[in-house]
Amino acid sequence: MLTRYSLRRSLPLLFGLFALLFGLLLLSIELPRSEREALESWRKHTGQMLALQQSSLADHLRQGRMEELHTELADLGSLEDVRWAAVLDQHQQIIAATRLGLQLPQQSGLDDVGLQRVLASGQSQWLAQPRERFLAVYPLDNQAQHALLVGFDFSHSLRLIQHNTWLFLAEVLALLLVLGIVLSLLYQRLVTRRLALIEQATHQFAAGLDDARAQVTGADEISRLGHSFNHMIEQLQHQQQALRASQQLLSTLIDAAPIGMMVVDQALRVEQANPAAASLFNCSPDELLGNQPQDRLLERDAVKRLSQAPANSNLEFTALRDGQVITLEVSMTPFQRDAREYYLVLLRDISDRKQAEQRLRFLAHFDPLTQLANRNQLLQRLELLVGAGCPLALLFIDIDHFKRINDTLGHEIGDRLLAEIAERLRQHMPANSLLARSGGDEFVCLLEGANADDGKNLGSELLNLFNQPFQVRQYSCNVSPSIGLTLCNGQQGSASDLLKQADLALYAAKDAGRNGLALFTPELSRAAELRQQLEQELRLALEREEFELFYQPQVDASGQAQSMEALLRWRSPSRGLVSPADFIPVLEETGLILEATRWVFRQACRQARRWQSEGRHWRIAVNLSPLDFRQHDLAGQLLQILADEQASAAWLELEITESALLDDGPQVRDCLARLKIAGLPLFLDDFGTGYASLTYLQQFDFDGIKIDRQFVANLPDSPQSVALVRGILTMAAQLGLEVVGEGVENERQAAFLLLNGCQRLQGFYYAKPQPAEVCEQARGFARGAQLC
Repeated sequence: MLTRYSLRRSLPLLFGLFALLFGLLLLSIELPRSEREALESWRKHTGQMLALQQSSLADHLRQGRMEELHTELADLGSLEDVRWAAVLDQHQQIIAATRLGLQLPQQSGLDDVGLQRVLASGQSQWLAQPRERFLAVYPLDNQAQHALLVGFDFSHSLRLIQHNTWLFLAEVLALLLVLGIVLSLLYQRLVTRRLALIEQATHQFAAGLDDARAQVTGADEISRLGHSFNHMIEQLQHQQQALRASQQLLSTLIDAAPIGMMVVDQALRVEQANPAAASLFNCSPDELLGNQPQDRLLERDAVKRLSQAPANSNLEFTALRDGQVITLEVSMTPFQRDAREYYLVLLRDISDRKQAEQRLRFLAHFDPLTQLANRNQLLQRLELLVGAGCPLALLFIDIDHFKRINDTLGHEIGDRLLAEIAERLRQHMPANSLLARSGGDEFVCLLEGANADDGKNLGSELLNLFNQPFQVRQYSCNVSPSIGLTLCNGQQGSASDLLKQADLALYAAKDAGRNGLALFTPELSRAAELRQQLEQELRLALEREEFELFYQPQVDASGQAQSMEALLRWRSPSRGLVSPADFIPVLEETGLILEATRWVFRQACRQARRWQSEGRHWRIAVNLSPLDFRQHDLAGQLLQILADEQASAAWLELEITESALLDDGPQVRDCLARLKIAGLPLFLDDFGTGYASLTYLQQFDFDGIKIDRQFVANLPDSPQSVALVRGILTMAAQLGLEVVGEGVENERQAAFLLLNGCQRLQGFYYAKPQPAEVCEQARGFARGAQLC
């Protein structure tokens, strides 16, 4: 009940209740106790006095001193609280009394019988009477013949005691009142006023005042409470500031978020939306408020799908924006606010992603340039047909010399040409076929349910399609295809095997002169296996150093060797001495020629150093492959080998074919310049068989040229060969170039070349390529000697 009132009221009320309770306790306990103690004390004191009077009065009776008896009774009657006193004889007659005409029955409250019975007991007695009165009976002799009767009235003393008790109670209550007032003042100063300051600060903080503080001083519990309260207020203010900053940041992030966000109620009605969500529908956030899914989404079952979908699951819907259909990804996350359930809806425009997925699906199965099926789709279709045992024909089409189109007209024209070729091929494909672009300038036609004749007929038709040129912008392009054909009867082979067979047939068509059709045969597969085996053996040959060098001399007019051309030979443990025509192309195709060239150059340096030390001043000519110029820092590698082997650059010559100079780039120019500066003589090999020999003589600083054997072969009977060779020799003389005629096989060819100024001759007429030790044993290289 006291908690309903303030401390300022409850404390005085509590003190009042305490005083009231204390007064009631005093009245119920102290007053009866005081009366009882006073009565006991009075009776004890009066009993002692009457015992003395009893002895004295008894003595007066025995001596017959009646006068003294009356005097003592008078003295006794004069005492406070004594109403009367009388001495009786055995007949109950008053001998002496303090009052004349005393009537015992009236004063004592006893009749004669009762009085007689009391007197007959012979003992002192106190008899209580009404209104706080008492009758004391004391016998004056042993026979109880005489007795003293005294009537007492204790009411006056009792009233005095009660008065004193009430006075004490008033004093105590007054003291309690003063103490309560003092304690109330102290309580108000030390407790309630300071608590009020804390309460006031609480209201100020609740009202939003940032400087709300409880100004409580001291070191007691309330002071510590105030300090704790101020500390709590500071923490709450920091937390509120952090919360406001976090809310502001969250609001800013939500507004700036590129993902659409909306808060919807249980009825999926929009209650809040950010600008990104509004931009998805090209409206303002306020226009979205109150909207439901059917107001913005095109799907009729949008509400049902959203309601039944698990939390955080992504659903796809479509909507209109500026008349265009867009695809949205929608997810809903439930949360509670103010004991109500809401949903956070995330919306993303995935139209671009859907288009990208469609684009990826297209790219996974189609070629973007020609719009034909790609290799992946071809393999899937081929594996399906092979697995079903369906007979088919597979035609592998490759455009001959397509690289020239890219090199001369550019890749853009080359791409347009491929698109035109694809379109022409597509128009002539039968219904039961699949046309695909395998990559680069390669196309594959898959003909279902076809036999050998169907495949050959389709191949012939495709060859005829290329008889007419392709018009690409301002260019008229004449190209031809090479086609490889393989067949499957539905009982053997796999998709990869069929593609490999068609590829082998394609290479056979190219080897046969291009612009033709070749059918796969088991012999082609065996030849490919043999070539693969040859490639593996060549790799092992490089590791085991199974190669060796043969040398063919280049002689002057007197038949003396001026230089030796180093020619690579392979002495295989299983094949014996293998012809260069069999393994050199494989080295070039696999790139092993790079390692072989470095080995040849190192061996030539060692042989040249040995011959120079023996007094044979023969230079060694080393051929460089076109692939050598594609490797990084060819000049640095060759010069490093010269340094390692301690060989002079003047002991060697480098023969470079025109095909190596087709890529007239900075790398080739820098390489030849460094080799020339280092002192290595440079010779242009197979002169006249390339595309721009005269241009190369002008651009590169060559020391000499080698006339190709096809010009020497018809000398001196062919007027054309005579004219060409004489022209080459005349031009070389004017340019100061040394000329080597290769392929000299008879005396007439040698005589013609020497007569027209050819400085060096090389061929079987003088010597075949032989090992170094055989060449060292030759005494000379006269015409027809053939010692080396």
